[in-house]
Amino acid sequence: MAPRNLVIHGYETSNNLKVLLALAYKGIVHEFRKIDPSAREEIVRISGQFLTPVMVHGETVLFDSAAILRYLDANFPDTPKLYGTDKQQQWEIEDWERFGRGALAEPMMRVVHGGAAATPAVRADAEAAFAGAVQRLESRLEGRSWLVGDALTAADLTCGAVIYRIRSSGMLPWPAGSPRSEDLSARVMALRRP
Repeated sequence: MAPRNLVIHGYETSNNLKVLLALAYKGIVHEFRKIDPSAREEIVRISGQFLTPVMVHGETVLFDSAAILRYLDANFPDTPKLYGTDKQQQWEIEDWERFGRGALAEPMMRVVHGGAAATPAVRADAEAAFAGAVQRLESRLEGRSWLVGDALTAADLTCGAVIYRIRSSGMLPWPAGSPRSEDLSARVMALRRP
């Protein structure tokens, strides 16, 4: 168990969720300090930049969810591994993490960054790209419980959190016929603690 001085600063985005879910999965005691996304002065003061999550653990300050997950694996070795047990698994996990942050999340970010000005063409392209990414997940999950190996990894946390955020926001329509991706996200989100 971690000392109680591990603090995560953030709000509900897929990257923040991914870190909180990893902490729950690993059983690491922590504090979550919710920020107002429109008031980031404290985040800048702590980390020197605007993005969340930001982790403070003793004298260590980290931002970037992938870096935080790596830190948790390295510094809490007696907890379940997020990056597998061998080099091949680690590479595969990293590939699926990149997929989750890229192909799966990027269509949502097109709409977010476009805001109210997102044109119908931008929305249609984003919807098609998201449907294609979900189909790739569906294919990968056929006959498997997790994206890589026999246990939850950083890849599952990344993809599951992105799916949850997109579905809960209603920003993009959910592609029909995608039960394996829905199930992955539900199992990942079941780790969530109030």
